[in-house]
Amino acid sequence: MIYFLEDDPSIRKLVIYTLNSQGMEAEGFELPSQFWAAMERQLPSLVLLDLMLPEEDGLHILKRIRAGASTARLPVILITAKGTEYDKVVGLELGADDYITKPFSPLEVVARVKAQLRRATRYNEGAEETT
Repeated sequence: MIYFLEDDPSIRKLVIYTLNSQGMEAEGFELPSQFWAAMERQLPSLVLLDLMLPEEDGLHILKRIRAGASTARLPVILITAKGTEYDKVVGLELGADDYITKPFSPLEVVARVKAQLRRATRYNEGAEETT
């Protein structure tokens, strides 16, 4: 399951549709409160996260994800209109695994999601072998 927290309904629907059409299970959320409620029910395999959101800033959400014991290693890709070098560096230094600026190609999002899921799978398989 992939969660996408994005307040713009057209972007959210496009990305969710694209991921689903590529055989991935994805769910979108408009508000951080909806996202956190879903996180309580089920942890996703990956999070796509906008930065400029109502209720709670995306960077604060990223910090909370990284601080949680069960979510610290959860792959997070930022998808945002904030595209300056400074914004990218801050997002990556706070723990984002990738950074995509708007406007973007939906197929690029799919490719980056697949790459992060491959890395997470390899990491988890390696961790199981060492325990």
